[in-house]
Amino acid sequence: MSSQGAAPKARLKQLQRDDPIAWQDAVNTSRALVESVKDNDIEELRRVVANADEGELIQAFTIQSFVMALKASSLEMVQQFVDWGMPLQSPSLSQVLHLVCELVNRENFSSSWRILKVLAEGNCYGALDINTPRSSDGWTPLCIACGGACLPLAFKLLELKADPNVITRSNETPLSIVKRSQPDDDEEQIEARGIISNMLHSYGAQDNYRDVLRISRKQAKEMNMVSEPLKSHTRYRG
Repeated sequence: MSSQGAAPKARLKQLQRDDPIAWQDAVNTSRALVESVKDNDIEELRRVVANADEGELIQAFTIQSFVMALKASSLEMVQQFVDWGMPLQSPSLSQVLHLVCELVNRENFSSSWRILKVLAEGNCYGALDINTPRSSDGWTPLCIACGGACLPLAFKLLELKADPNVITRSNETPLSIVKRSQPDDDEEQIEARGIISNMLHSYGAQDNYRDVLRISRKQAKEMNMVSEPLKSHTRYRG
C-alpha cells in the first residue's frame, strides 16, 4: 500500500508492455480492492490485500479506494489503509481533510473526527497537516467548521491543534468567518456561531487579519530577543 507496496507508474507501463497477463492480474486485483470498499466489506478488503503480490496493487486504485472510504466515513477502513502505509502526502490526497469536514453531519460525526485524527497522526510515510489550506480559497478544516457553524467539529479541530489565526486568500480568519451568518442557518447554527466565537477568543483568535499579522510580528520579535545571548554586567575576579 505504501510506495513499496503499490506499483509505480514506470513499472506498470513495463508490465503492460512485457507481461500482459501479469498486468491484467494487477488490474483485476486492484479492481477487487475498489469493490470491497464500495461494498463496505472490511474482511474482503483485508483478504484482497493479504493475497496481493508485492507491487500488484495499482496506486491509482488504492487512492481511489481510500477516498471512497473517507467519503463513506468508514473509520475502520481508513485506519486500515493508513496502517498499511497509505502515502498520505501524495498530491492526490492533499485536500482530503477538507473533504471529511465538508461531509460531517450528525450521523457520521463520531467517525469523522476520529478519521481526522488518524490522518493528522499519519504513519511512517508521513501525515496530513491539520492546518493545510484549501487550494481554491486558503480555507483550513477549521474554517470549514466555522463556515458551517459546526460546534463539535470546531471543538475537535482545536483539540487537534488547529490554528485559530490562519488567514485565508480573502484575508479572513476563522473568527471572522464564524461571525458571518448564512441565509440557511437554523436556530442551532445561529446559537453555535456565538459559542464558537467565544471558544475561538479563548484560544487567542483575532477577528481582523491585520491584528493576526501584528501579533505574529511581535511574537517573532520576542523570540529573536530571547534567542540572543544575554550579556552579563557582572565583573568577576578570580
